[in-house]
Amino acid sequence: MKTKFKLFILVFTAVLIAFSGCGKTDQKTEGDKKDSTKQNSTDQTQVAGENKNQTNTPGTTNELGIKEGMPSDYPSDVPQPVNSKCLGSLNTTEGTVVTFESTDKPKAILAPFGEAVEKAGFKKGEGEMMSDDGGMVMWTKDKREVSIMLAWDKEKSNSSVVVTYR
Repeated sequence: MKTKFKLFILVFTAVLIAFSGCGKTDQKTEGDKKDSTKQNSTDQTQVAGENKNQTNTPGTTNELGIKEGMPSDYPSDVPQPVNSKCLGSLNTTEGTVVTFESTDKPKAILAPFGEAVEKAGFKKGEGEMMSDDGGMVMWTKDKREVSIMLAWDKEKSNSSVVVTYR
């Protein structure tokens, strides 16, 4: 369990660094105030288990292998975090890592996610570590695993959310 946790923290940190350092930004100069940088994004909302995704550039991959948008094989029995926007995904040896961001606090994201994943037949694993600023929870079902890691960024007033499944 400790080894998996360390690996998840490592993946979580790498993904957060990759997205924060490689994201597209709007930069305008005096001469091109009329132009704006086109941003590829996914609008992601979930209400009572229903998801509405609008991906502008599905499958676009950056130099780190991170694909923009939701993975096409995202399992139907793994919920997507409520009130969140999907940033992208990465396939690793430990499973598929999908990153989201939300203006909701971690515990507000975890509650409906946990209810939905348990309703889908997953059982919560031992070693939940959660605080107001974030944490990690894992669930298992047969030989499958799902985890969610959350971190609150006080400066940006948003949560980084990483869902990993295999």
